[in-house]
Amino acid sequence: MNTDETSRAGSSGSEHSREETPTAVVLVADSDPAVTDEIAAVLWDNYTVRSAYESADVLASLDSDVSVALLDPDIPGLSMRRVLERVRTDAADCQVAALTDEALDVESTAFDDYLVKPVADDLLEDTVDRLSRRATYRTTLEAYYRAASERADAEEGERADLDRRLAELDERLDDVVRSLDSDDAYDAALRELDVDP
Repeated sequence: MNTDETSRAGSSGSEHSREETPTAVVLVADSDPAVTDEIAAVLWDNYTVRSAYESADVLASLDSDVSVALLDPDIPGLSMRRVLERVRTDAADCQVAALTDEALDVESTAFDDYLVKPVADDLLEDTVDRLSRRATYRTTLEAYYRAASERADAEEGERADLDRRLAELDERLDDVVRSLDSDDAYDAALRELDVDP
């Protein structure tokens, strides 16, 4: 596999500090390796970055640790259908932004967002930050629903621990949802991915 995973600890200048939460993992893959490296270099200070240079590397790098994937749909041999099907599974539930050469009607695709190349550094950082928060919201919401389901089936003696877990998850959801606008919260929680990019 020809991937490069790099993390450089650094404090984020935004109000959405990652000091209390693990660093988000961002997968970057463009048909031009130089573009992949340029985007990865911008993100290294605030994220763990995985760079993929071939279609097989993209699929191999896409696992449950990835929060955000920035992918060029034109990478030779890369089946966006396979990528997006994988994102729909528990193996890799992340937010996916297309790296494109022109504007994209994201509502008619399965992508969560898009970035037109060349990407300005501030737009790149803002988009990854927002998508990372959406990914956190979605995974926390899923954990909340799993715990609530477990509580519904739990014996009386097991409910106290689950109640504490639900309270912790509820507090975390409140924190994350405050950092999202209503459209982002809705999309992250409810948008079904369409497998046609």
